[in-house]
Amino acid sequence: MSSVLEHLLITLGFKEPEWVPVILLPEWDFLSDLFGVPLMKLLNDPMLQIQAGEKMKERFPDAFIATSVWVPYAHASGFGCVLSEPEDEIPGVKEVAVKSPEDIDTLEIPEPQSDGLMPKYLEYLKIQHKARGSSGIGDFGPVELACEIMGYTSFLKLISQNPKYAHKLLDITVKSCTNWFNALIDVIGGSALFVLVSDHTTGFLRAKQCEEFFTPYLKKFIDNIRSKVNIVLYHNENYAAHVLDQIAQMGINIFHCGEIGDLETAKKKTYGKYTLMGNIHPRDIMLRGTPQLVEKTCKEVIQKLGVGGGFILSTGGGVSRNIPLKHVDILVECAKKYGKSPI
Repeated sequence: MSSVLEHLLITLGFKEPEWVPVILLPEWDFLSDLFGVPLMKLLNDPMLQIQAGEKMKERFPDAFIATSVWVPYAHASGFGCVLSEPEDEIPGVKEVAVKSPEDIDTLEIPEPQSDGLMPKYLEYLKIQHKARGSSGIGDFGPVELACEIMGYTSFLKLISQNPKYAHKLLDITVKSCTNWFNALIDVIGGSALFVLVSDHTTGFLRAKQCEEFFTPYLKKFIDNIRSKVNIVLYHNENYAAHVLDQIAQMGINIFHCGEIGDLETAKKKTYGKYTLMGNIHPRDIMLRGTPQLVEKTCKEVIQKLGVGGGFILSTGGGVSRNIPLKHVDILVECAKKYGKSPI
């Protein structure tokens, strides 16, 4: 077992490891630049994706690199969404599948083995598992999936104007996410050390709305796959200070967070319930900041969140394109410099 993983497991047990662990989630455009291949070439070649992930691990050996293979928005495409085809940007949903509430009445749950780009994603994962083995998988959660297949603005309006249909759509996406994540996990042997669930919609909803339209659906979905998963990492760099207590209901182990309000308050609310991971701002600090600002911010975050374990240092979101490698080096160095036990 590597010391990086050892440190991670210790902090998940709410004890201080030798030094605060670091997890990095590189964005695909960051990896394409690091590996020196065009982004679209990388996204269309699973072996290149694997090699780019290995390059990231070699470059930052003291961090846990959370990377795998990926086919952009494969799940949304299974519902019939049309994706964009940019030359040098990560694709997104160009045309939604649900254009009116009534479309939800006839919406069918896609088959992972046959619909849209889902079979391509499964094939990528099979290639990775055969070539390198796999410890985890990840994709979007049910509420964000609803936003993808209907459009964010349209779904948020649906919550306010026609909540019955919003619940109906979320019931569908929970079932579909369950099928999809189970299919992904089955490819890597039927169990996963890590599963990443990405769902950013808390930043668009009030706490009361989250109680009805967000938290119960994430919880139900996670409950559905929990028996196959050791560690659930919930990723959301959107605003979440108002739902820290609700997140504890979802049964996660790690919350990879962005804006969570006052850090000392967040630590008190979450300690012993789930581990916080973050939250060095990818743009304002990691990209636009000076090396001195990166170090100062990392030190402050470690001192406020690292005491007693239950904390992982990371960017408050993915490691984005054009972030200087030196700034990532500083982040990792700060974990060892300022995160030594006792903090």
